[in-house]
Amino acid sequence: MDESVANLSRNAHSGSASFVAPGVRRSEESEPVRKHLPALDGLRAVAVFVVIAYHAGIVRGIPGDLGVVAFFVLSGFLITWLLIGEFSRNGSISLRDFYIRRTLRIFPAYYVFLALSFVIDAARGHVWSLALTSTALTYTVNYYNAFLGHPATSVAHAWSLAVEEQFYLLWPVAFIWLWSRGPQPTRRALIAAILLAAAWRSVLYGVFHINASYVYNAFEVRCDALAIGCLMAVLATSPAYQKFVLAVRRSVLLPLVTLGLLWVSRSQLGLGYHYSVGMTIDSILLGVFIIQMLGLSSTRPWTWLDHPIIRWLGAVSYPCYLYHAWGLSVGNHLGPDWPPVLAFLAGYGATILLAAGSFYIIERPALALRLRLSSGRRTLAVDAR
Repeated sequence: MDESVANLSRNAHSGSASFVAPGVRRSEESEPVRKHLPALDGLRAVAVFVVIAYHAGIVRGIPGDLGVVAFFVLSGFLITWLLIGEFSRNGSISLRDFYIRRTLRIFPAYYVFLALSFVIDAARGHVWSLALTSTALTYTVNYYNAFLGHPATSVAHAWSLAVEEQFYLLWPVAFIWLWSRGPQPTRRALIAAILLAAAWRSVLYGVFHINASYVYNAFEVRCDALAIGCLMAVLATSPAYQKFVLAVRRSVLLPLVTLGLLWVSRSQLGLGYHYSVGMTIDSILLGVFIIQMLGLSSTRPWTWLDHPIIRWLGAVSYPCYLYHAWGLSVGNHLGPDWPPVLAFLAGYGATILLAAGSFYIIERPALALRLRLSSGRRTLAVDAR
């Protein structure tokens, strides 16, 4: 991590092709450039497991939305890191290539899931309204949830995918404008965005008493988690960041402290705190934990994050999230004689099977198409989902 930060700092505006990923030593590079960030897939696997376990009612002490926030922070970090890397190599960023990569990575699995959900719901007599159909199709279901009290629909969980898609649409354009002016204006803009989102959320919930469903779903009050991830990547160009990294990784036990603080922040301080500054604090703590894992996953007791099985589960985390309600329904239909833990394991297993089908039948061919449509510019093949 230390060498990579120094290399990134030197090359951020030089147009050099020697950008090195955080957590990856220069000696580990290969051609074509294809990076694996330590613990990345493991963190995805844990994040989606927290969501699934919470929705199954197995884990109540760890709110499931922490898994979603972890995905937000990771997405902001990785997208920005990739954009910085492309700029450092080429002196510019291809928006065409970016949107092709994002479209072919996200859309195929999502729209197949939507089509199946629509057909199954219709067969069960649950016909979607025009509002639900249109917002699901346009990645705006987060605002459907926000204004209607987060109703229980088969695509209610797609609110987080909508938030991320809105981020993918807006951030690359803003990044090009900001980064062309230098790292410092970019940092300032991101800090301002984080503070504004937290302040606006606090005003909406605490002053105007807006329904919690809005401050939970709407992009403009949830974008601080994504911006914190972006800021992590931008700060990696600063020498001061290296000192911070060393401090939070000086012991393998420090991540437990971070997780303890996260538990207190999310579970022990009340809704007024949570729907104001709490969401921002949670995102910062998750960002710190991600930084810690990027460097400590090769050290016990964290090596399990890079176990091949955990990495594979992380690779299929996106379809796991899409289909987890379907999978959990399998466990729910096993009957009352089944212990809750066994019913959950059956549901989790069904989720993994559905996710594997989506991954190998839909996402892999889309990835091959994405590679064929590439413009030929060198890109880092780190999946940001």
